[in-house]
Amino acid sequence: MSEKGRISGNRVRRRGVVQVVGKSRAVGAAIVAAVVVLSGCGSSDGEDTTTAAATTSAAEQPGNPWDLPLEQRPALFDPCTEIPDEAVAEGFGGPVRRTNRYINNKPGELMSCGWETDDVEINILSTWKSRDDYVSDRIIDVETHDIAGRPGMRGIDNTDTTERSCLQLFFTEQGTIWLKLNLLDLLREFKGERSADPCEALEHVVVPVMAHIPPGDFQ
Repeated sequence: MSEKGRISGNRVRRRGVVQVVGKSRAVGAAIVAAVVVLSGCGSSDGEDTTTAAATTSAAEQPGNPWDLPLEQRPALFDPCTEIPDEAVAEGFGGPVRRTNRYINNKPGELMSCGWETDDVEINILSTWKSRDDYVSDRIIDVETHDIAGRPGMRGIDNTDTTERSCLQLFFTEQGTIWLKLNLLDLLREFKGERSADPCEALEHVVVPVMAHIPPGDFQ
């Protein structure tokens, strides 16, 4: 083959290679563009799915904190910080003092506080113990009883042998609130004077306190 023929053939082959390369690059660009579009769609779908899942999860959260695992429930009500001394004093009709023997600070387990005068004392605490737990553990003569329009449970602490106390429970969004009033006026009884009924006294004393008890009636 002549030199001129070889040169002409090489040019043809080079044009063919250039055309193939050009076509390959065009196909590659199209594939990349398609991948980008698909990735964008996938990202959008993923965000929608995540948002929908979050919405569904929030919607499925129970409204009753008692249905949650213990570690996921709200903080227990703290009587010492949430109930002003003034509210207790108003119910007692005079000055009160806090009593250290009733103060406990065990988050998630037991929060309690107590106030007293020379004649009467009140102990207020919160736990996550249920109605059934209390009834099987230490409360007798159980009955449903409302105070200040709030439904609750009234009973007698079976550790009380003097019949000088009254107990009321409320099952709230921050645990079971226990209110127990004890009469201390033994000297008055010794003198033959009639002692007050502890449940009547409790009804009167806790009215100003009820405004500070957390809401809810879950048991």
